[in-house]
Amino acid sequence: MRKQVAESLLTQVMPALVSELLEAVADDLSQVEPEPPRPELEVRADDELRVVESVERCKAVLDAVGLEALARLRSTIESSELARFADLGRSKPPGWVDADELTAMEVCTATGLGTHELRARLALATARTPGAASLRHRLQRGVVTLHRACTIQGEIAALPVDCGPGIVDAVLRFKDGAPPSPTLFRQRLTRACLAADREAADRRRTARRRRGAHAQIDRDGLGVLNLVNDADKVVAAMERVDATARAARAAGDPRDLDSLRADIITDTLMFGWPDSAAACSGTLEPTTATEDTSRVVGDWFTRLGRRPSAVVRLVVPWSTAVGLTDAPCEVVGHGWVTADHARQMMLNDGSTWQRLGVDGESGAAQRLEPRAYRPTAAMRAQVEAVDGTCRAPGCTVPAARCDLDHDIPWPHGPTEVTNLTSKHRSHHNVHTHGHWLVRRDGDRVRWRTNAARIYDTYPKDWLEAVRDAAVISPPVDRTARPRPPRDDPPPF
Repeated sequence: MRKQVAESLLTQVMPALVSELLEAVADDLSQVEPEPPRPELEVRADDELRVVESVERCKAVLDAVGLEALARLRSTIESSELARFADLGRSKPPGWVDADELTAMEVCTATGLGTHELRARLALATARTPGAASLRHRLQRGVVTLHRACTIQGEIAALPVDCGPGIVDAVLRFKDGAPPSPTLFRQRLTRACLAADREAADRRRTARRRRGAHAQIDRDGLGVLNLVNDADKVVAAMERVDATARAARAAGDPRDLDSLRADIITDTLMFGWPDSAAACSGTLEPTTATEDTSRVVGDWFTRLGRRPSAVVRLVVPWSTAVGLTDAPCEVVGHGWVTADHARQMMLNDGSTWQRLGVDGESGAAQRLEPRAYRPTAAMRAQVEAVDGTCRAPGCTVPAARCDLDHDIPWPHGPTEVTNLTSKHRSHHNVHTHGHWLVRRDGDRVRWRTNAARIYDTYPKDWLEAVRDAAVISPPVDRTARPRPPRDDPPPF
């Protein structure tokens, strides 16, 4: 009953109360002359706008409270770890997880927040600089959003300490009686940081550590390739791609330039760069006198857009492969595609099939249990198939990119698939060094965190998409055929 009363107050009474309180704070009592009467629609619109403004201010104030709790949580975890480390009586071993990382893992697991977002909040909550203090004070007053406060803190952290408050004031000042727009906010922040940046070279060297590439699949079945590298390399690569795309267009390719650029980038990564003379100089004339080379160079652009025959782990239930169901299918490590897209990938030239038997009830991969002193390749393959992803709570790192870890540490625990699970390196270290406790009970892996939270993880359900599809949409009757219109002639 207490919980129901609290939920009712929170969802029904609290919003109106907060709106009235913030409206009272915003009242201008110095105004003597009454406002002229306004149309009813304007009054209603202003009232609703005040509610939106009140909610944003209230969220900022609550975010300030959350930052204070986050800082205290970090301090508590650090104190606990220091005490435990002192009891070990030795130097920190490789892979020891610090208090910041443990705090981030604790909160991300409990709330579902992203790691990068949580680390940004933690940096703002724990920074002892005038700029960070100014941002936290503005949050407490509800005059800046948490996202903007974290963005500013991330930019000023590497700058001289005394520059922080000035940058905060310059970036957040009102324009035309309103907060800065997102574009103006970013422009001001970039300009202010460049003006205060005295260590640009050092910061650039640090930024280069962010270089990398990753791919993901969106809900429309298209892939997104994100690449971060030196600006000169990226610009030069795009100029070369653009020149090749324009050469293909000039040779008669009907595709638009954006489609050609996308095909050139992916095709050259899969199949190699097209003929240099034709692609880079923009000409399509052969570089040798042989007839065969003339044919290859002359139509090089027609080979753009080929389907790959690379090895891709695509999880397709047999019922989907043969067309009985249309459940989404998983490209392991990247995302999901539609059933039709999966069937198309299965039939690409060079594609191979590999069968993985799974339990029809639980969806878990069927186990094989070879015995060996050290994990064999077969054992690793079996554990990866059973786990699917890291077995830590909330972690989605594919098992193929994880370590194989003994749930009961070796030599006390056997080297068998019943004692081995896939763990992402950070979660492996958390277990190895005793930051979080792990206990294996059959298929279940139970985790106990620094905050004494208990999380149970289980083998990947490879039939989850089939179950969800069955709940979301009714089965399609594939036996029924559409009836022809009555006025159609019989098919003689």
